[in-house]
Amino acid sequence: MRDMVLVLNFDDAASRAVARKLRSERVFCKIVPGDISLEEIRDQSPLGLLLAGGVSGEAPIGMDGRILQSGLPLLALGDTSVLLLTALGGTVGEIAVENTVLTLSNGKSPLLEDVEEGERLLPCARVMTLPQTVQPICWADDLLIGFAHEILPLYGLQIEVEANDPEGTLLLRNFALTICGCTTWWDEDSFVARAVEEINRVVGDGTAVCAMTGGLDSGVSALLAFKALGHRLKCIFVDTGLLRDREGDDFISFYRDAIGLDIIRVHAQGRFLEALRGITDPDEKRRAIGLTMQEILSEEKEKLGHFDALIRGTSYNDIMFGKGDRRPALSDAVPVIEPVRELFKDEIRRVGDYLGLPQDILSRQPFPGSGLALRILGEVTQERLATLRAVDSIFRNELVSSGMAKRLWQYFAVLSPMPGDEKGVVVSLRAVHASENSLAYAARLPFDVLETVVDQVRQSRPEVRRVVYDLTPSSNYAGIEWQ
Repeated sequence: MRDMVLVLNFDDAASRAVARKLRSERVFCKIVPGDISLEEIRDQSPLGLLLAGGVSGEAPIGMDGRILQSGLPLLALGDTSVLLLTALGGTVGEIAVENTVLTLSNGKSPLLEDVEEGERLLPCARVMTLPQTVQPICWADDLLIGFAHEILPLYGLQIEVEANDPEGTLLLRNFALTICGCTTWWDEDSFVARAVEEINRVVGDGTAVCAMTGGLDSGVSALLAFKALGHRLKCIFVDTGLLRDREGDDFISFYRDAIGLDIIRVHAQGRFLEALRGITDPDEKRRAIGLTMQEILSEEKEKLGHFDALIRGTSYNDIMFGKGDRRPALSDAVPVIEPVRELFKDEIRRVGDYLGLPQDILSRQPFPGSGLALRILGEVTQERLATLRAVDSIFRNELVSSGMAKRLWQYFAVLSPMPGDEKGVVVSLRAVHASENSLAYAARLPFDVLETVVDQVRQSRPEVRRVVYDLTPSSNYAGIEWQ
């Protein structure tokens, strides 16, 4: 058995919240689809299963019912508790509670050991009727919201784990450590050791190649491979010319000159601008950039000759949001190693810190793979790139010098044409805070900071006719960007 818990995903936000809390407690877990089969679960040999659902009151569909007979401990949270109860022969009635703050009380159960009574928001809960083999363990006033099987290690709670919820974290610890028998082995040291061991196992005495994007994910992946392989790792950095101010030079200065990675830098701004000529549609821009990147990587691959594995910087966020197959590939004929595939972005930062990455690289904010191209509304030209790069640099530098940058999730500038003025442009500034449930809120930047940015932009870039600040919230991380 592997010392981990599988989190079955019946709600993206709930799954991420549960996984982050377990990992913060040094318990290793993996998010897998809710409809995973019993055979696939057995292949991974976990010590327990956690079903993560929302709190709409509607039971999700798709669970393999044979999981209940697997013998593995199982905890169903939120709507999945309804799914579990009905699978055990119980019934659920109408919604009895909706958007109410309730005081929880609990009976004697290892799941709720040392969990104190307390108030929490219960957006939705149904009346539950338990079969004879199932016992109640938790109430909200007179409403039953938690149960456990008399014999099998099966538990259900109609609540979800909230942000900043120490009692919810304790509940998860009880399940993982006491009921499942997991240990707290998950940390940066153990992760790096496992990653290096896996890379050595796959590559052996051969060579590997890594296509580096300039971002943190591929950077940490390359450092892990370098730790395992040394100079048997070859890296390719395609400088698209779509990066932020000095990013390409800073990238080379650290990874090649300071760390010693063997990196081929391909200057390709001309090819990307040619590919983007006349294109204004965001999806077409992505397509043109992706095809051009693939062409260049294929050319560089031919120059390198034979290699035994490809290192790719796919992260957990890429998997969750379906981006894993969009990253540039070098070859389909060799094994692909994705060292940070199981890590969230904050975990990748901690591993990077462990590996010695400087703070300016660790704190670098998320950046789309298409670079500045999708932050230019309309056609991408060298002139517009220069303008946006300069304005973005002014904005970022001011936020850093004012101390505001540390409190922000993301901040950047967007460029659009000025209506009725062929030479003029409008710049929109964007700065957001992001919460654990993926909501992004516009930051309330001090007026004097914004005023300083506007003054610097007007003095240095006369083509900028207007500067505006975007106050629009977004319901997910993808919505932070304009395109």
